Amino acid sequence: MTSPELASNLARFAEIEGRHPRLLLATASSVEEPHHKRVATLFADGGFDVDIAPKNSDAQSIALQAVDCDADILVLIRLSLDADDRVGVADLISSLAALDAEYIKFGIVGKTDDPVRDNVDFVFDLEHLGTADCEALVGYILEIEEKRIEQHI
Repeated sequence: MTSPELASNLARFAEIEGRHPRLLLATASSVEEPHHKRVATLFADGGFDVDIAPKNSDAQSIALQAVDCDADILVLIRLSLDADDRVGVADLISSLAALDAEYIKFGIVGKTDDPVRDNVDFVFDLEHLGTADCEALVGYILEIEEKRIEQHI
């Protein structure tokens, strides 16, 4: 069940963009793969069109998929700070930059004390991930879209 504010923001985004906000979900390592379905379902229930990066994707292929699927947001599930990450945050940021795709907002679902939190646009705690996070994220990208429109008027 979406809140009235979330429904209003989704309708406003759809009015501006002609579609729902699009999110690409990826995992940092195999440790996070069991959480794919839960996180994807939460964001889909929150009004996002959700695409999922294939297992074992590297940073370059994830960034390219984010561009190809016209994602507004890239979310990396990153839980284990000591696991051998297949996909590093710095690598994803560099890969997006190499594709001139810095406009894609990039965040983490994992632990709020993740040391890379200052390098990403948002961090959501997997343990407490809920509708309020979707509401905040839609509000955030809607604000960016509205500012972009104001600059072109």
